[in-house]
Order: sequence, then structure tokens, then C-alpha cells
Amino acid sequence: MKLPRLSSWQEGKKSRTDDAPFTLLTFLPNRFFIFVLKQDCRNFDLKAVKNIDFCLIASIHFDLQKKWGATAQNFAQRFVFISITVHLLIMFFYQNHCLCFRGIFFLLLLAGPSCQSSGQQNHDESDWSSRRKIPEYVMAELPSSPDTLTQNDHFHFFKYGEIDSLTIGKIVKNSEKMVSKIETFTGKRLHSAPVKWFFYPSNEVKGLLLKNSTPCQIDLEKREIHGVVSNVFADHYLGKENELLISDLMGVPNIYALQAGLAIHFTEKWQKMGYQYWSGKLLAAHQLPALVELLNNQNWQSSSDLIYGSAAASFCSFLIDHFGQAVFLEKYQNWDFSSAEISALEPDWRAYCRAWTQLERPHPPVSLPYLKGFNFAHEGYRIYNGYGSRKADQALQHLKNLGANAVAIVPYSFTRYPKEPHPIPVVKRAGTENDESVIHSSEAAQALGLTVVLKPQIWVGKGMWTGDIEMDSDEDWELFFKHYSHWISHYAMLAEIYGWEMLCLGTELVQTTLKREEDWKELIRNSRVLYSGWLTYAANWGDEFEKTTFWGDLDYIGLNCYYPLSQKDNPSDKELKKGFDVVMSKIEKVYQRYHKPILFTEIGFPCIKAPWKEPHKDWGDFEHNSEHQRRCYEIIFNGIQRKAWCSGILWWKYPSDLEHEHRRNTGFTPHDSPAELVVSKWFNQL
Repeated sequence: MKLPRLSSWQEGKKSRTDDAPFTLLTFLPNRFFIFVLKQDCRNFDLKAVKNIDFCLIASIHFDLQKKWGATAQNFAQRFVFISITVHLLIMFFYQNHCLCFRGIFFLLLLAGPSCQSSGQQNHDESDWSSRRKIPEYVMAELPSSPDTLTQNDHFHFFKYGEIDSLTIGKIVKNSEKMVSKIETFTGKRLHSAPVKWFFYPSNEVKGLLLKNSTPCQIDLEKREIHGVVSNVFADHYLGKENELLISDLMGVPNIYALQAGLAIHFTEKWQKMGYQYWSGKLLAAHQLPALVELLNNQNWQSSSDLIYGSAAASFCSFLIDHFGQAVFLEKYQNWDFSSAEISALEPDWRAYCRAWTQLERPHPPVSLPYLKGFNFAHEGYRIYNGYGSRKADQALQHLKNLGANAVAIVPYSFTRYPKEPHPIPVVKRAGTENDESVIHSSEAAQALGLTVVLKPQIWVGKGMWTGDIEMDSDEDWELFFKHYSHWISHYAMLAEIYGWEMLCLGTELVQTTLKREEDWKELIRNSRVLYSGWLTYAANWGDEFEKTTFWGDLDYIGLNCYYPLSQKDNPSDKELKKGFDVVMSKIEKVYQRYHKPILFTEIGFPCIKAPWKEPHKDWGDFEHNSEHQRRCYEIIFNGIQRKAWCSGILWWKYPSDLEHEHRRNTGFTPHDSPAELVVSKWFNQL
């Protein structure tokens, strides 16, 4: 008895979460694996054992989470661990030690950190840090139970903690207006029990209580709405609560895009400018998704809610106008679009959206000062100490007190396949750099008078980095840029919605920039359609910075500057200065070629002995040396003063949790070290 290999998962071009023949195996009991293994081991023929690749078991683990949700995650982990353990015992018994050791390695790998659920579920329980309990003092500060507020015909309102009563009053008033609007559209009346609506003062409080930090979520079964009411999201206008009302009156449709789209269709000022504005801009920027993608429910899990939300709303609006309201209402719940119907509707829908392409931008870009700041890192990695937390607010205030006037906010996504084109997920899990946490910390920074540079980055696993991302064919390159453009367009929209001053379109994607110039030029043009602020790109030091040819298309030239300053163990300050003079001569050559202001999008030195040798490297067995770090900071600040080409410096890096690096004193942050005094001195002079 044999199982098929997971060749499409390992070797093909499909996403690792694509439905495959192995999906059926997720519902088979462990004894199925035992039976397969026994059948083969009895005959000392381990071919089938080899065919049950450990990647298959990983796929089962991930598919269980995908199908049954994050609440089943612990069960899924136990399922996988039991399966592999049985697998290992049988192999060891029959003396297949090679496969056994391979399995032990994979078992340890599964026990380690996993990014798989990022962007799938908004739960703070997938990374290594989740195994640590949330500190008691954090939980003690949370409200223990909700306070009852008021009740009207259709809603019963509650709140956790202190929330502005005027804002709540507006929501209560508008809720009945929305009910009336949706009832009028459907021709039906709500007769069910009142919906429970819970208010939370922040995403942090909501996230800690519910393990879901989104600004608004609904529970269709319990008929509950949970929403954040704060200054940050006062005019966020998501329309998520409308989904519950629509489901009460019209049922839940087969296609989620209809439910989400109709809810947004009724939401004025959705994402401040309205879905019509964004649909028009997405069409003009070649980022409006194809209908076959939009109508696939699975695509919503890790794709941009901003892009898919506006597209779904415009499609619902189109369907209502195209078929008439009566037909739309009749087909809504059971509407399954055939391939022929999708092909027929696609051009008409796009023509429908074209009328919105000329809508004006709400604000022009502002001029920028000389930028002095840090890459503000989501370090802490949890709801209570990462982006969006009170600890992060305190860290931003600390940077302001040092004299900083800018921060780079760095939301990460991930890929494990740098040689294959795969969708790049927009992370959504609580405790990650999800949208709500990025919004909160960016808005908190602006409230302090700090310029915000939004700098999305990709984490590449298996010991590789973004410079390793490279495709083998034009077809794969085209697909890679399709996925990348969708991902970066999400952040272009986010930056435009909130008026953040600068967007960095990429970081250290060396092979893509040196080999695909025209693709980058197109990406820059399309990004300008969505985003009206300043654009840059963060090039890696060396060839990428010195040989990239599209700098003229950007507003700022970005440099991640980790050029070595010296190879000596203990050079003099004069020798270090000479080393940085060589670096600056390289920078000046690029400046003379393009005459664009140059921004140090990253520069830094770990707190180790001789960091000037390999400034980018902080992993390994290093000796702590804060004095050597301080010397490097002095050399850089002295070197860049009064340089006409330099428009600012964003050091790498500063943590959202000021206590984070205390557990590891050889990292990049200068917090509580002599280098921090250097930063404060120079930030107040430049």
C-alpha cells in the first residue's frame, strides 16, 4: 500500500497550501499511517515509508490548521507529533536509522518557530515566544469584565475599560441608520434578538482578551461584534459590522467576496476615501485582481484586505447595476459564477471601475526635513510589547527624547522559496506586524512629530536572505512581480490612507533590481498611482547600490550601508575615518550620476568587538564591546555632517520593547549603551 509523493508541494510551482490529493489525508486517523508503515516494514520494503515524506506530515499539520482554524492548532500539532513519533519508532525497530535521524531532525524543526500561520489567522500563538506566558502584570491591568452601556432596537452595547463616550454615542446613533439602510435595500426587517456589540479601548486590549487584534471582528454564530474605539481608528470605517446584519437578513453566501463587498458597499468613506476611489486607483495601477482570484474564498486568507475589499465592493455595485437589485438579492446566497460567466463579466466590471480612475488624491506630499532616526523594530514579538502596544509607545517617546525626528516602521512578510514565485502574504496574526499594529505605531509616531517611513520587508527562511530571490525564467519573473506588486501595493494604500510621509518599495532584493530594471520601473509607476508621498528603495551596500539603474525614477536613493570600515582588530579613529571616507566616495559617485538625495535607510553596528569588520553581522559567538560600537557611531556622524548628498540617517535598529535587547547584549540597538549618548548629541546638532 503506497501513498503518492508530495511532488507538487516540493517541486512544482503551487503554493504550499494549495489543495492537493493529500487534503483527504487530513481526516484520516493515525492508525492509517501505522498500517501503511507496518505493511511495508513487514516485508522490509521501505519504499512506501520513503514515499510518506515528512513534508506530507507537515502539510497535514498546516492543512488541519487551515481547515479547522486556529482553535484546532494544538490538536493539529499533537496529531503531527504522534504520527511522526510512531513513524520513527517503527523505522528504528526495523533498523532504518538514516530515515529515523532525518525524522528526529524534522520533529525538532516542527517544534521550532513557524511562520506558516502568519497572514492566515489573527491569533498570537504560533511563534516561539507564545510558549512563554504573558506576564501577570499585563493580564492584571486588563478589564476583567465588560460594562453594560445602552441598548436600542437592534444592539446591546458593552465596553471594556475607559472609552470616549461621545465616540460611542456616534456609533450607537449610526448603527440604527445602517440597519435602516440595509433593511431598505433587502426589503426585510430584523426581528431577531439584539446583537451584542463590545467596545475596546485599543487593539492591545482587544488582542490580549480575544487573541484577535483586528479593529473590528464579528461572530456570526454568537451574533457579536467586537470593535476598537480609539483616536487611531476613529475614521477607519471598515463596515465589518455590516456583514453580520447582512447575514441575518440574507444568509451567508457561497462566495465570501459578495458578503465582504456588500458590507463595504454600504460603508461611506471606507478607508477614508471610499471603495470607488480605491477601485479606480487599483485599476489604473494594474492591481485590481482578476475576478477568478477575487471570487476564490481561499485567496482572502493571506491577500490584501484593502485590495480585495475595494474590488469586492465595486464588483457588488457593478452586479447590482448590471443585473438589477432584485436579481442580485435572489442570487446572492447561492450564486456560483461559472468560468464562462466570469469571463463575460470581467471586461464589463473593469469598464465600470474605469469611471473612478480620475478621482483626485486627497492630499499632496509634504516636504521632508533632514531625517534623523531609527528603524523601529517589532521586537518583543507579542501583542503587549510589539507594534501597537503601550510599550512601543514608550519606546517611540524615548526616541523622540533622544532628538529623533523620524522612524522607519518595518512590517515583515516571509517566503521560504526564494527560487520560486509564490504569493507573499500580508501578515494578519495578532502579535505580528499586522496592519492594525503598524497603523497604531505609525500614528503614535506622527503624533509625536516623527516622520514615518513605511519600509515593508521580506524574511527569507532556511538561512537565506532577500538577495537570494531569483527566478529561472521570464515566466517565473513575471509571476514573482505580480505577487510582489500585490503585496507592496497593499502598503502603498495603507501609507496613502494614513498620510505617512515616505514609502520604501523594497529592501535588498539584489537579483531583482540588477536583472529586472523594467519590472521595477513599472512597479514604481504603478505605486505612484496609489501613493502620493515620497518613494525610495533600500539597496544593499555594494553592487546593488552602485549599479542599480532606476534611481532616477525614485525621489530618494536609499542605502543599507554595511560597508566594512577596517579589517584590523583595533584600528585607530583615524584609520576608521579613512575607511568611511572610502565608503562616502562610493556614495558620492552615485549621487553625481543621479542628483537625488541619498538616505541611509539602514546603517548600524552590533555591540560587539570590532564591529567595523562586518557591520551587518550580529549572529555567532561574539564578545560584547559597547565602546567599539560607540566609536563607529562617532565616525559615521562626523563623516556625514555637512554632506550635500545626505538627506538623513535611519540607524538599524531600535526595539519596540526597550527591555528586549537586555536579554542579548550583542545586538544592534544602542539602547542604554555609550552609543546612545552619541546619538543624542548628534541628533540635536544635525
